[in-house]
Amino acid sequence: METILEWHSPEHHFDKKSKDWYWILGVFALGASILAFYFDNFLFGVFILIASLTIGILSYKETKITPVKITYKGIIFGKQLYPWLSYRSFWIEDEHTHGFRILMHPLNSYLPLTIIPINEEVDLNDVRDILLEFLEEEFLEESFVHKWFDKILAR
Repeated sequence: METILEWHSPEHHFDKKSKDWYWILGVFALGASILAFYFDNFLFGVFILIASLTIGILSYKETKITPVKITYKGIIFGKQLYPWLSYRSFWIEDEHTHGFRILMHPLNSYLPLTIIPINEEVDLNDVRDILLEFLEEEFLEESFVHKWFDKILAR
């Protein structure tokens, strides 16, 4: 597969969490699971404990740097191919707090936007010109819920 443009970006944005963040997560998880156990919902209480433990472990682990390739078939992010035929349009977001990103709108309206980070060293005009060969440009933005989670998890 012939590569048109390539760069390396983190898989996702990583913020190092403070000890207070982990304490708040633990207190919340413990309180919610005790409440679930009190109301005889043992399965949900165990689920809360496992979910909070998983969130704690994943939030401690730093992100990997992943290659991003734009090819004639689609965008390859790590090992995943995002084919052009599965997407309707794109938007390059250049004012996000986590850096430059490509937002792609899938043909299936039930699927969320695909977000691919762009390295700061890459020229956004080059990326835009290449993407215009395959997709239409349309203003896209993340849902309110996604933005809200970004703010909560960044603390």
